[in-house]
Amino acid sequence: MYEVKLESWDGKYIKAPDFCPYKVYKERGEGESYEWSFVIHPSICNICRLCNFIPSFIDIKNDLRTVKFVEYLTLINKEVATSIFNQNSFLRKKDRIPLAILINPEIFEMMLKLVYADNEEKYKQAYTYYINNEIPLCYILGCPVYLSRKLTKSKIIVIGEVEWK
Repeated sequence: MYEVKLESWDGKYIKAPDFCPYKVYKERGEGESYEWSFVIHPSICNICRLCNFIPSFIDIKNDLRTVKFVEYLTLINKEVATSIFNQNSFLRKKDRIPLAILINPEIFEMMLKLVYADNEEKYKQAYTYYINNEIPLCYILGCPVYLSRKLTKSKIIVIGEVEWK
């Protein structure tokens, strides 16, 4: 799956990446405002699924938000950092490899407020994007960190490998 910046074209289409097998040529405007692009209808993207579209408010190349997410979870919030360390240590003592980390919505909101403290609009967009897309927020201990809306009694859980007998 390829990460592609989501750009609208005439409100009906999405600008298609170069590798898109279903792209079509479209023109708009006249004279000085004339422009063209390869576009794709969003309904085809739902079927194809080659691309993971990233909203325009997230910069793919300079993705500092994940660095700040890791910083929040490992340095700023001492309670969460201690919990991650202790749960990882417990799993390692039992010869279990950590696979993923789940955080609850409360920690997620605090993280977003740190990253988007200066821009309320970007905060709302990021909140909506992450709530609606179940993608890793960042990686800690080589494990993806996911938001879990079902996690209510614990702030964070490190999920480890289990051998079923």
